[in-house]
Amino acid sequence: MRPIFYKLVIYIAAILIALYCLAPIYSLVIISLMDVRDVVAGHLFPVNPNINAYLRIFGYDVQGPYGFLRAYGGWRELMKGLRNISIIAPAVMVITIIAAVPAGYALGRFRIGGRLRSTIIMLLLGSRSLPPVSIALPYYFLFTRYGLRGTLHGMILVHLTITIPITTWILMGFFAALPRDLEKAARIDGCSRFQALRRIVLPLAAPGIAAAAVIAFLFSWNDFFFGWLLAQGTPAVTYNAQLSGFFNFQNEPAMFAAAVTVQILIAAGVAAFLQRYITELKIIDPGTVVVE
Repeated sequence: MRPIFYKLVIYIAAILIALYCLAPIYSLVIISLMDVRDVVAGHLFPVNPNINAYLRIFGYDVQGPYGFLRAYGGWRELMKGLRNISIIAPAVMVITIIAAVPAGYALGRFRIGGRLRSTIIMLLLGSRSLPPVSIALPYYFLFTRYGLRGTLHGMILVHLTITIPITTWILMGFFAALPRDLEKAARIDGCSRFQALRRIVLPLAAPGIAAAAVIAFLFSWNDFFFGWLLAQGTPAVTYNAQLSGFFNFQNEPAMFAAAVTVQILIAAGVAAFLQRYITELKIIDPGTVVVE
């Protein structure tokens, strides 16, 4: 009887946690499908559901249930921000993985002196222990001095300073946990270290690499602070920084909710695409690896 009771409590707790986490997203989606009068009235479901808010943020005038509605005045800048972040986030993800995989492999698989390894790890984590606002002025002046402020490559560079240390630390632990016997067997069979890495270790590490790629992409995609600090008001403006402009339109909650929902949907789509690589690995024999 007790096991059933414990399972019931766990299921109820899981459902409550899921509802708590999904409630803000549900609220955003529902508001984005409402007219402003329905939002003010406090409806939990759209009375006249429509996609007018989405059309307006993409620059279209619409005929709403309560009259004619013009497109969002800053839709061009908003779309420019969406285009820019669609360039920045994938570039950050790819460069991060290219840099973090060999670094994580070296720290996780090589026998480095205890103090040296600890020092490197401390430097990696220590570089991210400071809150972003504490390094805002140094970044601002440095990027302005070298012409990086307001450029796409400047935004990519500042995001890499955060994603590379974090993903290197994650992959270091993942590589360290992989069985060493397969790599040793490949070396005995004549593979070089690089061939063993490419043929044995990387396929085994695919779930960890995919997870690190998701983390790098989502950080860059969701970044507001550095986008606002280094790109606001420039050709490299990012989507999140442009969302702050909606606070000047407090009577248009549906457009703000629609803009945020677009951001969430794109990020969820990329995460879902990479999710298929975050799989379980089953080792059948020392020379065979099957991915399920």
